[in-house]
Amino acid sequence: MTSEIIASLAQTEPSAGLSGGAVAVVCAEGGRKVRRTATRRATDAGGHAGDSARLAEALAQERHVTLELQRAILPLHEGPFDLPGLRAVVRYLPASRDSRVGGDWYITAEMPGGHVLIAIGDVGGHGLAAAAGMARLRGALAGLAITGSPPQRLLGWLNDLVHHVDPEHTASVVAGYFDPRSRTLTWAQAGHPPPLLVRGEEARPLTTPAGILLGAGHGGYQEASLFLEPGDLLLLYSDGLIERRDRSLEEGLATLTSAAAGISDPGRVIAAVLSALGSTDPEDDTCVVALRVL
Repeated sequence: MTSEIIASLAQTEPSAGLSGGAVAVVCAEGGRKVRRTATRRATDAGGHAGDSARLAEALAQERHVTLELQRAILPLHEGPFDLPGLRAVVRYLPASRDSRVGGDWYITAEMPGGHVLIAIGDVGGHGLAAAAGMARLRGALAGLAITGSPPQRLLGWLNDLVHHVDPEHTASVVAGYFDPRSRTLTWAQAGHPPPLLVRGEEARPLTTPAGILLGAGHGGYQEASLFLEPGDLLLLYSDGLIERRDRSLEEGLATLTSAAAGISDPGRVIAAVLSALGSTDPEDDTCVVALRVL
């Protein structure tokens, strides 16, 4: 059976119980993960590490395919762009470690009724498995949102999809609609960091409605509504922006809030928070979406 490597070089670390010349490699066979051991041959003066070279080549190819998949699915804007009632700027930054590609994604799209679908999400893991999960969830949400169903129902359907199609993974997401006529945001979340509201000189995380990670259980989801004023700025982001090994999520969120306060320009606020938070997590992708209410 043909195996498709979905590990990255950063994931091929020596496992407990394996010799110093062996690494654990995760492969996908028939839709399920299989953990195998690949042996690194010791090289001598006249030999070559053939297995290691082939493994590195396969992993490099896997990363290339993953990046191409992301680029084909995620619209990456070079500068600000307009949506009904909003001015938007998006930044997507890959992990600092070149071998790790994650499953961060976003949507900003006008719906048939004139409202705007806004979403950001993160599929657990790295490599092709995460990129494929990103594509599946993003496409499903975009299609389901055409029905005009409320955000909490959309997330319930996405949760069912993850349980049915990819039960080994979890994913977080914030999804909602912005109505440009009433300037009202209606949204729900599934285990995702809260959006940040910048109003005047102040910034604060929004109070999150109840909702668990997609794939983590079968609990229901709630929604919240917020009236936005002209000049308000809404910042959505994946956890790679605030999460680090050497600090808590609460500390990261506090730094984010402080850095964004008083900045209503979408491009400037993204630059400010990236500078304050040390750009990106070296082990995770980062996606940031800034929306200014017109």
